[in-house]
Amino acid sequence: MKRFEVPIRVLFIVLVAFIAWSLRARAVEKLGIDFDEDDYLRAGQEYTHLIRTSNWSGFLDTNYRPEHPPLAKIIIGLSLLSAPEKDLIPDAPTTAEPNRYIPQELVQPARTTNAILGWLTVLLLAIVNPLAGLALATHTFTIKYVSQVMLEALPALTSFITVLAYLQFKKKEKTNWLITSGIFLGLTATSKYLYCVVGIAILIDWFLEAKSKKQVKPFLRQAMMWGLIAFAIFFIANPYLWTNPIGRLQESVFYHAQYSSSAEEVNQAGYPFWQPFNWLFFTPIVWHRDAFLFAPDIWITFLAIIGVARLWKRERVYVLWMGVALIFLLFWQTKWPQYILILTVPLSLSAAEGISTLWNQLLEWWKNRQVQQTAINKNEARRAIPWLVPGLIAFAIFTIFPLIFQIIVSLTDFNTASIRDGFQGGIWRAFWDGITGQLPISEWDGSRANKVRFTGLTTYPYVFEAIATGFGSGRSILFFNIMWAVVSVILQSGLGLGAALLLWQRGLKLTKFWQALFIVPWAIPEMIGALMWFNIFQREWGWLYLAADKFGADSFFGVLVQGFENSSSLWFASFLIPALWYGFPFMMLAASTGLKLIPASVYDAAAMDGANAIQTFRYVTLPLLLPLLLPAIIVRGIFAFNQFYLFQAFFYREGTLATLSYNIFNPSGFFGGGEFATSAVINIITVLILIIFVSMFNRWSKAEEGVVNA
Repeated sequence: MKRFEVPIRVLFIVLVAFIAWSLRARAVEKLGIDFDEDDYLRAGQEYTHLIRTSNWSGFLDTNYRPEHPPLAKIIIGLSLLSAPEKDLIPDAPTTAEPNRYIPQELVQPARTTNAILGWLTVLLLAIVNPLAGLALATHTFTIKYVSQVMLEALPALTSFITVLAYLQFKKKEKTNWLITSGIFLGLTATSKYLYCVVGIAILIDWFLEAKSKKQVKPFLRQAMMWGLIAFAIFFIANPYLWTNPIGRLQESVFYHAQYSSSAEEVNQAGYPFWQPFNWLFFTPIVWHRDAFLFAPDIWITFLAIIGVARLWKRERVYVLWMGVALIFLLFWQTKWPQYILILTVPLSLSAAEGISTLWNQLLEWWKNRQVQQTAINKNEARRAIPWLVPGLIAFAIFTIFPLIFQIIVSLTDFNTASIRDGFQGGIWRAFWDGITGQLPISEWDGSRANKVRFTGLTTYPYVFEAIATGFGSGRSILFFNIMWAVVSVILQSGLGLGAALLLWQRGLKLTKFWQALFIVPWAIPEMIGALMWFNIFQREWGWLYLAADKFGADSFFGVLVQGFENSSSLWFASFLIPALWYGFPFMMLAASTGLKLIPASVYDAAAMDGANAIQTFRYVTLPLLLPLLLPAIIVRGIFAFNQFYLFQAFFYREGTLATLSYNIFNPSGFFGGGEFATSAVINIITVLILIIFVSMFNRWSKAEEGVVNA
């Protein structure tokens, strides 16, 4: 079988290359004119004219939109040599709408050139890892921005070559590979500054490698040489800097800081701190239905999350590349979607490792499926049946039947228009006739008929796309829901554990009083608590805003109010604070129970071994506490993921899938309301997501093993 591995791999690479080019060629033809395309096409026209007239000295003073280096624009100019010369595209402010009247004779060659560069990136990646190449070939954000007249295609290619050359140097320790890496890093910088984050990732990986081998001094010398080569290439390939290097470089670099804080279009977009993650869960297919055949972006992101640990073990620099890029994008105030292309190569590699991880787990399950289970004592089982039956009946009535009913409703188009027919048996009729083939499947199109129709699974892709993309707004409801659950549970667990440790200290007075006081938020009904906090954060007449009016804009309250009003991210704290308030008592009780079960002898042993307080907590308290904390974390995670009253009280009707489902179900809700089937689809998707996340968390934490140490 091994003799066929190479031919199969080559065949797969060819297939990936074909898919990549087909999708990019389609995007070149079908994508509409986007923002910035007229700017970069005009920049290319200027270079085309200089080349045609042999005005080489003109390169010293030409760089339209000087905030970006000229190399990618020069490539666009070269691509236009095959097109007839046209009048220069008019200059327009950055706030202007895309110029829909750009001559197609100019757009076609410029887009095709970028698509070729994007295709080469996929080809290189497919050679490294065919599955990763397939992921990048089909990633719609990548397809979009390397198939338009943008600056992304060239630096995406050169930054990847920079890493490949570095890895060859790391493996073979030959200087020529290091020089090659430095050259392509310089070319990356001369194309678009953002992509230079790959250099930071390389330096971190390089330093960690040198430190492990105790070769820090050689690393410093080689890194200095590598950086000087990159800077020299950056200067040589950037003729615009030659006549005034410092002044023009300052103009180019400092423009971005000014633009990100003062540009009208940036302020109007109002993207939050975490917007890069939204783009990773987004797909531009909602903007360009005809340009893309399918949209696997969100699945690539999920697979990348699964595979990141495996990729770290295999090749650390790719994870560092992805991590450094994400951190940079989180703090970079301008959060346009094309910026995520600086990390789609390592993202695709991580997704490929995710596929391998899932495949290996599937094989492991298949091999172990026939493992003998512990024999059941039939006599004990018979004695247990009378005690189990009432619980099983209640479980079936209150859990299984509603879930089955939700599944059935989700396979129809049940809504307010067909409510009479539905309650007269229309739901069951449509479901039975549909699954038995007596009626054809009606494609879900959002219309409302007065009879319940069977839509099968056709509703699911539309609903999943809607919650992943925020109904095309770029603010993913799915990601926000996941982020909310993770962040709120981490904070609740941290505060709960901290409170439990404080109450556990010897000599603390009034322990029971403080514990009862801390439990009070948990005793208050969630809706009442949400309304209490709403009365604090409500604009204009909330307690916080009234305090700001009373004490002035320069007071603590005034500064806080200004922060909430001016920041697109700080409002998140207005949800986290109340969630933390009534969520931490549960974690405190779980931690307090666990602490009481830890025998004092283990602490005596730790003290005899000379462990300090931090070491005792890390190596004694926490390991013994985790078996009790992990189930509590799972419970809090489920509650946080399904958070409803808090967001509903604050009128944030699509904060979580639970609030979105209710407001789509509610006949007086938004999007027309009364979409009962759509609400059921959201509920089923929520259940599936929770099952997956709880299973993954159980596998990672071994929480299902329960208390084994206490």
